[in-house]
Amino acid sequence: MRAGELSPDPADRSRRLVDAALLASITGQLDEVPQLLADAGQAPDTPTGLVFAATAHLLTNNEGDVDAAYRLLDRALDDVADTADTTGLDSYAVLYALLVVSIYAARPEPWELLKSELDRFDPETVAPFRLCYDAYTDPVRTSDTVREGLARAFAALPAHAALWQVVPLAYAAVGVDDLYGYRYLIQRMIERERDDGAIGVAIAGLLMLSIDSYERGQWDEADNLAREGLDLAAANGYRLLGEQLRFQLAFVAAARGNVDLTRALTDEISTWAAPRGIGITQSCARHARAIAALGEGDYEEAYVQAIQVDPPGALAPGIPGRWAIMDLVEAAVRAGHIDQARAHAAAAQQADMARISPRTALITAGAAAVAADDDEAGPLFEAALSLPAADRCPFERARIHLAYGQRLRRTRVTTRARLHLRAAIDTFDQLGALPWAQRARNELRATGVATSRPDTSPGTRSASLTAQEWQIATLAATGLTNKQIGERLFLSHRTVGAHLHRIFPKLGITSRAALRAALETITPDENDQAL
Repeated sequence: MRAGELSPDPADRSRRLVDAALLASITGQLDEVPQLLADAGQAPDTPTGLVFAATAHLLTNNEGDVDAAYRLLDRALDDVADTADTTGLDSYAVLYALLVVSIYAARPEPWELLKSELDRFDPETVAPFRLCYDAYTDPVRTSDTVREGLARAFAALPAHAALWQVVPLAYAAVGVDDLYGYRYLIQRMIERERDDGAIGVAIAGLLMLSIDSYERGQWDEADNLAREGLDLAAANGYRLLGEQLRFQLAFVAAARGNVDLTRALTDEISTWAAPRGIGITQSCARHARAIAALGEGDYEEAYVQAIQVDPPGALAPGIPGRWAIMDLVEAAVRAGHIDQARAHAAAAQQADMARISPRTALITAGAAAVAADDDEAGPLFEAALSLPAADRCPFERARIHLAYGQRLRRTRVTTRARLHLRAAIDTFDQLGALPWAQRARNELRATGVATSRPDTSPGTRSASLTAQEWQIATLAATGLTNKQIGERLFLSHRTVGAHLHRIFPKLGITSRAALRAALETITPDENDQAL
């Protein structure tokens, strides 16, 4: 902005203020974009790439109007196609804006427009965009090459990568359930951009880390990351990302049985997203409602919500459709829609959805077992539980244990039923998935074994810490500050503080000074999960 003010040539002044408008759209100054464009003498529909990109970012991030942003970019690309320099900032800024619209609109037209634009570029210069395109539009066929490409691209990232170099890679990793190996890079990006950089990028990074944490059963961490991102989004006007973060809160609430919170969050999300054409957000809200209804035992409601994500037997390979495969199948079986359950499970098998990721393979295998006849189900359940992803996806694993235990109890294989039901209870208790744990206890009780629910009343000490909580507590006990701990573990000081807030009651203490003594009282058996 200062350079523009000092520019004697009107054309230079205009160009620099347009540059400032683009930067404002990604640095948490969205309210300044219209005025900067006006000061530059550029209307929002002036045919220059940066003007289009800045306006599309404003429409997408602040207003959530992905349909309007798509129409603008479609016209923009027609207007600048002959003059755009495919090596310049204009082109990458437009591609990035179009990529964000494509992900959140979740329909074919924006993706098709993006593909036609990518074909104009040297493939090497737009590799992150191409990987993201493949991960979201054809993950079954391309997942192996996407993962290989991600490994190369993340390894080659410069220390201060541009946002259109790193963010498409992070989205692509989420698209094939492969973010975990790159979390430290996303955490570094967040810390770099949070205070004085591209705050929109930091918020998107928190969203993606929250998604990964939820998948791995680190639900407290997922909730904290989502709340941290939501605070930043609200403070800086990033409404679209804020709503995406709300559905992460809704997923955790749904799985833990907080039905009222789930409904409140998803009602707000749907009311805002529906008129704006934000397809992925609406689908995620319905998925969260389906999970909440399953936990509550309202299987018909769960079925109604799940089939709005993908119809029975006609599932798409994208997200969240493939994440909801087992939810739809279980809801359909328990609500008496057996044919629909089997059609959906069969469609997932026929589409070879298991190729997308180990997590999708587990979900697909679990769905096939749940939908099978009694005489075919046993080997299918055993195959699902033997998959490599079973240990990395504890919620899905525990649900498969529960379904298998229910089937074994019903067919009077009581001893084996108890083993699987106990395994389900242990995991659900660790996750805090209370309604699911109660369902498993009811089934175990039906086998003739009584089990009590753990005492979770306020003030009750539980010395079982997660692996990350154990690390944080140990470092805090040495006297390190939250900031110093965060630097070592690539976490924000706020996240460290939130973890300590939960650790203290688990250890029965109220201050850092008591940490060392409390940790010394925990035996290895008490904290096996942290080891």
